[in-house]
Amino acid sequence: MTTVTPTGATVTRQRTHTRHIHMEDFHRSDGLWDIEATLTDVRDYPSYGAERGNIAAGQALHDIHVCITVDNDPVVHTVSATMQAHPYHTCPQALPPLAGLVGGTLPRGWRKHVESHLGMDKGCSHIREMLQQIATAVYQTVPVWWAQKKGDVIAARDGQPPQHLGQYKAWAFYGPVVARIYPEFAGWN
Repeated sequence: MTTVTPTGATVTRQRTHTRHIHMEDFHRSDGLWDIEATLTDVRDYPSYGAERGNIAAGQALHDIHVCITVDNDPVVHTVSATMQAHPYHTCPQALPPLAGLVGGTLPRGWRKHVESHLGMDKGCSHIREMLQQIATAVYQTVPVWWAQKKGDVIAARDGQPPQHLGQYKAWAFYGPVVARIYPEFAGWN
């Protein structure tokens, strides 16, 4: 396939690998939220795994599903995960430590909480990556859903700016968006 790359070069390319991360968020009838993520890695060529042996082109090297249930605060109530495909027989041993995430709060402090329970050889690097994406999805889901139900933006709490202010270019404290939508926090330090 001949294509123009993002740098403007015209080259012939052949795709060799696809990583797909899919996320869906659900509001449950009991008032809780399920945030689900699936990660798959597929190669476009036959390959060989040290423990799995031959892996056909198009067969998943990784197929991992994670579901976190949170409340409106959002505090983690449950965490579950499955590995339908994985390269080593020891990979599923990374699943039981996920129970240590229950009681954690997203997104503030989440990265440290995940690392303390699943860091290094206690967990799976792919699941840790997914959990960071889940934290973002929770923030995009729970407070935004409630704000939209009320017909406004995410409200400040206890005189503090919402967590997204100051975290992105569009939401810079010295920027025009904060000045217009959250004037009380314009120029916040």
